[in-house]
Amino acid sequence: MKRGEAVIIGGGIAGLAAALELARKGMSTTVLESKNRFGGRIQTVRHNSTPIELGAEFVHGCSKPLLEAIRKAGLSMQPVADQYRSYEEGKFQNSRIWEIISDVLNQVDIRKPDCSIDVFLAGQPFDEPTRAVVRHFVTGFDAAYPGRISAHACRRAEYSGEQMNLDQQSRLIEGYGALVDYFVREIQACGGRLISGAKVRRIRWKPGSVEVVARQGRRQKMFQADAAVVTLPVGVLKAGDVIFEPSLPGKIEAANGLEFGNVVKVIFHFKESSWNDFGFIQVPGAPLPTWWSDPRGPMLTGWAGGADADPLLRFSTKKLCSTGLEILSRILFDGLPISVLRRRLLAVHYYNWANDSDIRGAYSYIPVNGLDLPKLLAAPVSGTLFFAGEATVKDAQTGTVFGALETGQRAAQEILSRIVRKP
Repeated sequence: MKRGEAVIIGGGIAGLAAALELARKGMSTTVLESKNRFGGRIQTVRHNSTPIELGAEFVHGCSKPLLEAIRKAGLSMQPVADQYRSYEEGKFQNSRIWEIISDVLNQVDIRKPDCSIDVFLAGQPFDEPTRAVVRHFVTGFDAAYPGRISAHACRRAEYSGEQMNLDQQSRLIEGYGALVDYFVREIQACGGRLISGAKVRRIRWKPGSVEVVARQGRRQKMFQADAAVVTLPVGVLKAGDVIFEPSLPGKIEAANGLEFGNVVKVIFHFKESSWNDFGFIQVPGAPLPTWWSDPRGPMLTGWAGGADADPLLRFSTKKLCSTGLEILSRILFDGLPISVLRRRLLAVHYYNWANDSDIRGAYSYIPVNGLDLPKLLAAPVSGTLFFAGEATVKDAQTGTVFGALETGQRAAQEILSRIVRKP
């Protein structure tokens, strides 16, 4: 067998998954990551032994490749409390959110022209509370604007999610960062190279050959290979931060066509817990409308996505903290003064992904008439450039760790089928 060389652009979970597959098959593999850490939109920090997830947190459903990686890494999963409540007019009510979402999205007729979720909801005889639940879901879960996200894509994602029990959620007890550490160790054990702090600026290519130009500190370095796996976030592709020579207008058009939403996630780490693990609470109309507990530590997380997140990106961390504590005081602490809640805090954790030039947002979603965009972005170019990442999924379940991991493995298999040849 002839073994080639591959360069992986991006050290998130998609890039790491691709690199591990290739390194295990004996290919010379180099991962270039612009940050000084690996993991991409997985970023776990720790307070003593408590993992705090600034990015991805949940293991959604039962993705066989992701669960297999977790098993091989020797990590443990903890089910998320299956309880959903809404807080309105000073009272808690149980929520049937997953049932409502399933009932509504299964009524999307993919034989009819595509439209936004907003337009779809307006054309159906749903009551207003049902419409509100669906809008809140696509805003928070998909980081989307209901007036932009494709109804057809939501229907396909719902069908795909039903096949893998997407409503069953877990956490890694050790934190997602422990899974990243596993990939890094395994890649190195197989002879792969991982280079951090290498900001890729140009990708020069011709069939069968790639030259990647990256800046590491003050030095410019070049990396040559037979093929490249590009796992750049859609936000970076949209910004044109990396130049392809020759250009790839079809790829840029696909990336520009996809939406790239924002999220705001604020984690309040208390000195001790005065609440039970309550699962999820929706607070309609609040600036941070979704809240959850985390039994791994005395933490309460506030979340806003898409249309709800964008106004909050202008807030300072101090203002976000005050906003969150005001909501928590109302829903969980019987109106306790914010000054008292502050004294109970160990820390407040927040990371602005939209302001991160290596990411430029949270994750992608599919706009009206855009169902083919992930496939177009994923398609290999001349058996030389291969593409992976959460935006290139085949089943419309963008924005997921399992989706990113599976696309990395898919890109690796595409390379192996084209680069490795029998004599």
